[in-house]
Amino acid sequence: PKRRRHDVVLMDIHMPDMDGIQATREIMQTCPVPVVIASSTLRKRDVDMGLEAYRAGAVSVIEKPEGAVLLNLSKIGPQLKSELQAAAQARLSRVAPRAPENRASTTGWPVRQLEGIEVVGLCASTGGPPVLLQILETLPRPYPVPILLVQHISHAFVEGFAHWLGSTTRQRVNLAVAGARLEPGIWVSPGELHIGLTADRRIDLQPRRSGEIHCPSGDALFESLAKAMGSAALGVLLTGMGADGAQGLLALKQAGGHTIVQDEASSLIWGMPKAGKELGAADAEHNPSAIARVLAEIARP
Repeated sequence: PKRRRHDVVLMDIHMPDMDGIQATREIMQTCPVPVVIASSTLRKRDVDMGLEAYRAGAVSVIEKPEGAVLLNLSKIGPQLKSELQAAAQARLSRVAPRAPENRASTTGWPVRQLEGIEVVGLCASTGGPPVLLQILETLPRPYPVPILLVQHISHAFVEGFAHWLGSTTRQRVNLAVAGARLEPGIWVSPGELHIGLTADRRIDLQPRRSGEIHCPSGDALFESLAKAMGSAALGVLLTGMGADGAQGLLALKQAGGHTIVQDEASSLIWGMPKAGKELGAADAEHNPSAIARVLAEIARP
């Protein structure tokens, strides 16, 4: 890509001379271009490699259809189009997967004003996995405050994503189970189900509602926390395309909960956080390092 500036690069995780991880790393070091990786979900190694591509700088990882890819493009056509359009909007010149962030947070209350937080809700989409790694791996281990996590990712990658996130951050990461008591750990929706809490503080999993684009969604998560926890909940809306999570974050704020959006400079795609900010749903706007400091502060006894 050195001779010509490409909008986005789509490649397989397996290639003749180097794999997708190595190729992504080289592209990001020499001439940063948004990269989308196609990976099979039939073998655990392929899933692990696909997820590891995020650490190398890939913007997104999509599921590759079984059999002859060219004969099965219709199966992933709509998703592929959406992922490529989102990736093309990424601002790699302004943010790297592990960019240093020693500057102060941008706006909002000091972290010490947060008290009585009993649960945290996180929502991320495009560009989310590297940010989640950056936040979660710096927190106390095991993290004592339960975290409910929505990451927009292909259903077939969810189980591998939870395992990868746990092994990489060394936090306790589990797939959520309906009816389970709310306990410390990071709880990820098992896929194609909204995650939230019941009135008696048990994990709630609900199917996609009519007309919804995302399932699980940040809106469903934050709305659930607003009803079940109110001022005892903290909602964090991270990088991603679109507006998922913005309305839910507003509902949480109106219920007395605390809310944060990721700042523009550190977001790969400042769509979801921007939507939340424009709605007036954000108490504060922070970069990932500052968000990690907030989460660490509320975990102190």
